[in-house]
Amino acid sequence: MVKNRLSIILRFTLSFGLLFLLIWLMRKDAKEVIGIFKSSDKTLILFAVLVNIPLSIAVAYRLKLLMSGQKILLSMKDAIYLTFIGYFFNNFLPTAIGGDIAKAYYASKKTSNKVASYAAVLADRLLGLIATLLVALTGLLFIGKSVDNKFIIWGVLVVFILVALMIFFLLKKNNVPAGISSGGKGIFNKIKEKALKLYTAVNLYRNSPGILVKGIILSLFLQSLAIMNIYLFVLSIGGNMPLFRLFLIIPLVWAVSMLPSLNGLGVREGAFVYFLKGYMGPEKAFAVSILWLGLIMIYSLIGGIYQLACPVKIKGGDLND
Repeated sequence: MVKNRLSIILRFTLSFGLLFLLIWLMRKDAKEVIGIFKSSDKTLILFAVLVNIPLSIAVAYRLKLLMSGQKILLSMKDAIYLTFIGYFFNNFLPTAIGGDIAKAYYASKKTSNKVASYAAVLADRLLGLIATLLVALTGLLFIGKSVDNKFIIWGVLVVFILVALMIFFLLKKNNVPAGISSGGKGIFNKIKEKALKLYTAVNLYRNSPGILVKGIILSLFLQSLAIMNIYLFVLSIGGNMPLFRLFLIIPLVWAVSMLPSLNGLGVREGAFVYFLKGYMGPEKAFAVSILWLGLIMIYSLIGGIYQLACPVKIKGGDLND
C-alpha cells in the first residue's frame, strides 16, 4: 500500500513538475501561443476530434480480437465501453488501478473469466507498445543523426528490447516458466500461482498466430491514424511540416511518454516541443501538444460519462482475488 502511494506521488511530481516547467519556459511566448489558438482553423480541429472516433472503435476492435483469442466472446458494444472506461481511469483517476486494470476487471465481470480477461488486456497493451516502438525505430533509422539527445535513442532501443523479450518469454513453448510452481501457502506462493495462471493464459496466443498478426497490423494502422490526427492539428495552426516527417517523429514522442508519469502528462508535452520546435518553432509545437492533450481529455470525459451511467466498482480485494 505504501509502495503504491509512493509510486503515485512520484508520478504526480514528475508529470506536474515537467508540465509546470514547460509552461514556465513558455511564459514569454504566452501571447503568441494564445494568438495561434485564436487564428487557428477551428474546422480542422473539429475534424481531428471526430477522426478520433474511428480510432477509438479500432482500439476497441483490437481488444475484442484479443479477447477472442482467450475464447471470450465480447460484443463490440462492450469492447467500446471498455476502451472509454480505460481512457477515463488513465487520465482522471491516475491511481494504482489504472485504465488497463479497470478494463480487465470489468471484462472479467462480464465474462466470469478473470485470468483470461487480464491476459487479453495485457496482450492488448503489449501489441500497442510493440507497434509504437517499431515505428519509433523506423523513425530513428531516418532521423537518428538529427536527434541531439542520444539518451532518447538508447532509451527507445532498450525499451524495444525489453518489450520484445517480454513477448518472447510469454509466448515461448515451455509450459511452465522456470521458478514458478503452483501449490503451497503464503503470500509469495499465491503471487506465483497468479503469475502462472496469467502466463498460461497469455501463452495461449502462441496457438493463435493469426490473431497476433492481425493485432500488430491493426496497431500499426492505429499509429498511422493517430499521427494523421496530429497532422490535422499542425495544419490547423498554420504549421508547415511534411506528413512523412511526423510519421518518423511522433512515435518518438510516444516512446518518450512511456517514462513513469500520469499517462505521459508533462513528459508527452515536453517531447512534442522538443521534437517539433525545429520544424515550426516552440510556440506552435507547444500549441500542438495542448491540442493533443485536449483531445485526450475530451475522450476521457466520454469515458467518465460511461462510468457514471454504468460504474465500474473496483475494490481492493477484487484486484487480488
